[in-house]
Amino acid sequence: MKVIAMHLPQYHSIPENDKWWGKGFTDWNNVKKAKPLFQGHQQPLVPLNGNYYDMTNIETLKQQAELANKYGVYGFCYYHYWFNQKLLLEKPCEVLLNHPEINQRYCFCWANETWARTWDGKDTGILIKQEFGGKEDWDEHIKYLIPFFKDKRYIKINNRPVMFFYSCIRIERFNEMIEYWNKKLQENGIETIYVVEFVNSFNNGKNDINSDVLVEFEPHCACRYSVSNLVKAKRVICKKFAITDFLSYDYVWKKILNNKETYGGKRLWRGAFVSFDNSPRKGKKGMILKGSTPGKFGKYLSLLAEDRKRNYVDDVIVVNAWNEWAEGAVLEPTEHDGFAYLEAIKTISQL
Repeated sequence: MKVIAMHLPQYHSIPENDKWWGKGFTDWNNVKKAKPLFQGHQQPLVPLNGNYYDMTNIETLKQQAELANKYGVYGFCYYHYWFNQKLLLEKPCEVLLNHPEINQRYCFCWANETWARTWDGKDTGILIKQEFGGKEDWDEHIKYLIPFFKDKRYIKINNRPVMFFYSCIRIERFNEMIEYWNKKLQENGIETIYVVEFVNSFNNGKNDINSDVLVEFEPHCACRYSVSNLVKAKRVICKKFAITDFLSYDYVWKKILNNKETYGGKRLWRGAFVSFDNSPRKGKKGMILKGSTPGKFGKYLSLLAEDRKRNYVDDVIVVNAWNEWAEGAVLEPTEHDGFAYLEAIKTISQL
């Protein structure tokens, strides 16, 4: 199995976050200020040995690559932020590109969401709006991506550079844009893009997007489409009255494993998640999946890897996430669980 872990490059300061949140802000600020909301609630999460790293530090990139390789993580999928010719949080991947000695496979996911103070991509308290340009923007964007696509470490399927899109349907003229990009790539001796489309809260996967494969972004996909009507109603009430949305870790994972959606026969990669708890960002207004443990994660991940009932192509599992510390989706070692979640990945990668 090839495990691709989603990777958040938020852990370094940028002028925009300094302006919006205060000097020196990174997502570590949210992680450190988290409070337990009930007895047994594991907050704040603490990195093993207090390793609150800086993603622009080359030693951080080397250490993460060594750890990923040791435990069988095939590669990282870094979130990529492009707002009509404006980049944010781009420095870690540029450092990686400029240091080919770092043994790390990687690809990009264009996280094409509006940034808002609510941390949910909605147009409330907008910090920077996700807008899309025309061919001039497409041209500048693909020019930026080409050096990464040429990197020998960039993940490819049949020599085609893999690129995830968080919400294809929100990108204006998406199919036309990909067609334009592919022409530019071929002019540069690069194969066409292998388009990976996320199914999530913003995209149900039932559209005319010309994607090569779908991935259900978990646990968001299951929590939106697979839970019972009663649970859906409860979630609506929680959101309306700004109260904590509690769900069972086991319940959500079982919904993932029992999912039979076909998306019109489209091809799928497996989608998984470590845990979920975004209370560090949203406090009592967050969503928490209760009952997660490394043992359960390993068990459910094994069952997903063995699943042959759905239209899965290639032995790929996309895991949310390597380092979403402020959402509780963390493969990296913690003071509480050590390397236990990575041990589960090591077992899966040997199948």
